Amino acid sequence: MPIRMSGMMSGMDTDSIVQSLMSAHRMKQTKISNKKQTLEWKKELWGDMNTKILNFYKGSLSKLKMQSTYKTKSAVSSDTSKITATANANASEGTYKIKVNSVASSQYVTSGKLAGAREVDDQGNPTGNTVKVSNSTKLVDLLDSSGNTTFSKGTQITIKGSNGTNNATLFVDENTTVADFVATAQSAGLTASFDASQQRFFLASGKSGDDQKFTITSAALTQQQQDAIAGWKEAVGYNYLSSGDKAAVSKLFDGLQTGTVTYGTEVEEQLKGYVEKAQEAGVTSYYRNRETERLNNLYFDDADHKVVSASAKQAYIDYGMKKATGDATADAALRTKLEDEWNTMVADDRAAAMADIVSKQTAEYMDSASTKADIAAGISGGIAGAADPFLAASNSQRETNINSAAQNFNSVMSSLADNSSQMAGLGISAVDGSAVAEGTDAAGLGMVVVKAQNASVTVNGATLTSEDSTLTVNGLTLNILDSTEGKEVSITVSKDTSAVYDTIKDFISEYNSILKSMNTGYNAATARGYDPLTDDQKKAMTDDEIEKWEGKIKSSLLRRDNTLSGLISSFRNNMMGSYKASDGKTYSLASLGITTSTDYKEGGLLHIKGDEDDDVFGDEENKLQKMLDEDPDLVMEILTGLTNNLYEDLKKRMASTSMSSAMTFYNDKEMNSQLSDYAKDIRKWDVKLNALEDKYYKQFTAMEKAMASMQSQQNALAGLFG
Repeated sequence: MPIRMSGMMSGMDTDSIVQSLMSAHRMKQTKISNKKQTLEWKKELWGDMNTKILNFYKGSLSKLKMQSTYKTKSAVSSDTSKITATANANASEGTYKIKVNSVASSQYVTSGKLAGAREVDDQGNPTGNTVKVSNSTKLVDLLDSSGNTTFSKGTQITIKGSNGTNNATLFVDENTTVADFVATAQSAGLTASFDASQQRFFLASGKSGDDQKFTITSAALTQQQQDAIAGWKEAVGYNYLSSGDKAAVSKLFDGLQTGTVTYGTEVEEQLKGYVEKAQEAGVTSYYRNRETERLNNLYFDDADHKVVSASAKQAYIDYGMKKATGDATADAALRTKLEDEWNTMVADDRAAAMADIVSKQTAEYMDSASTKADIAAGISGGIAGAADPFLAASNSQRETNINSAAQNFNSVMSSLADNSSQMAGLGISAVDGSAVAEGTDAAGLGMVVVKAQNASVTVNGATLTSEDSTLTVNGLTLNILDSTEGKEVSITVSKDTSAVYDTIKDFISEYNSILKSMNTGYNAATARGYDPLTDDQKKAMTDDEIEKWEGKIKSSLLRRDNTLSGLISSFRNNMMGSYKASDGKTYSLASLGITTSTDYKEGGLLHIKGDEDDDVFGDEENKLQKMLDEDPDLVMEILTGLTNNLYEDLKKRMASTSMSSAMTFYNDKEMNSQLSDYAKDIRKWDVKLNALEDKYYKQFTAMEKAMASMQSQQNALAGLFG
């Protein structure tokens, strides 16, 4: 910004004079800014109005012009505690005689209350005490009612889900827990949980219906079968897989065992993919662990990682030198400093420091090109001498191993020796899908089984079934709640004129709301003398004063608007017109008891004579309801005709033009163009006003310089004359 001489010689308030001169010029820019602000407000008002009319057009207007709106039917049940119903337009009118023979049900299994579990100490030895069961309780510690453990290593629990298509197995070993059993049930598609407060399991099929039954059995595996399970896990590298991949592989083998998966090329390819993942993870882990172990052996004296050796101290110093200088022999001062640091560390600090160095050195080792090459070679060709046969095997060997293991598993697991009595610790005996009342299960455990079944109803003599609690017949949707125990319930289907009446009433309410808004905008009072406030004017006013001032302007912006006038006329003329029906007679809304009031200030709002919510005509006869009851087809014909006229007229008005966009009732394109022009004019005025202001300041600066020069000359002359 240029330095300005503001009245230094003349003593004049140059800034005030310039701003006074500029204020007259700025008035022209302010007028343009006011026009822009006013148009923005007007566009915003039209946007809100457009949304209301468009929603009306797509919603209640569109609905009322459709004949299907008037075909509404109701269904009334004589006993809503047993069955309810809804009817669509296609439902035949009349009375249906219905018996509910059975209600759709999922299969539910509630275990007997668990007897408890044996308590074990930290070494896993029984203490002789009995404790409550929790999710972390191991299955081998569960007790039966006689206080004996029930599960032994080598037991397999098999859960076959709905339709026998979603199966899961759980191999019980010394670490298998209650939570593992619940997870296995969930993987078979059941909803399953263990309630520790009730000491019971709750299991259920995910859906209702006959085909949703599930079974739970257990078997004591032979050593050969246990070896087959261990064999496929070893062959696939199970322990190196992620938890998600483990679950997927287990699912494959569950399918092989239960017959829902056939061993072939597709399964081979899937297993091959998991083997490759396991080999990559296993080989990488092998080299990382080997290097970490080597470094630990080098730097730590014993298994507890006590740092007391000279080699550990030297390793600390060498690594510090390497990271600081890149040369372990350079900088004697730094070496001394590192040695002093080591000597002042306590044992725990030294151990932590060395563990950090081991971790970093291992990372560096794993990132080296030679190690990466070793890993790549190990993945494809195996690691010679590796203790784990899976890691030692080459690609071809691994494929052979997994195929052999899978085929062996498929063969030896085809026949299992049932031993469901082992599940007594779970409060469950064998579940075959049959209903079991409490206390009557084979082992007397108190297990309850609710059988999965379809809903069955007899409608007018014909027996129909459904997998769930709803059934649709002839346009009638039945909601089945309870058995009628051989008795009949009546469902009466009839025209639902009250629903049609409510639809018409809702239409008129929305119509009136929009028409009232348009009338208010069009007939608004003028805001002559009110212009948008400048920033300086706003600073001198309160927020409430600003809001009232701007509200006055905004409320007047649609006053006498031609576009709004056209929409008001469209609403009123189309709805207050007439329609010639198929009987040759001409009808209007008045024929249906729908009219306007004599109060012209309402601007054409509609009223339903006799409607309880109408303040003007509420005490008159309700002609609309009467006609709906007597001749609903005529009501439909009149209203669809009149509303279709309004619908088509609005459709034309919101078509895309050079002035407006599609689905728009006002000239939004024209407004956007005007706003763009105003913005350009304002920017031009900014440039013009800045230049003019600089010109004034230059003129005053020139005057100040001239006066300063003259003063200098006067002072020189005065000096000559003494």
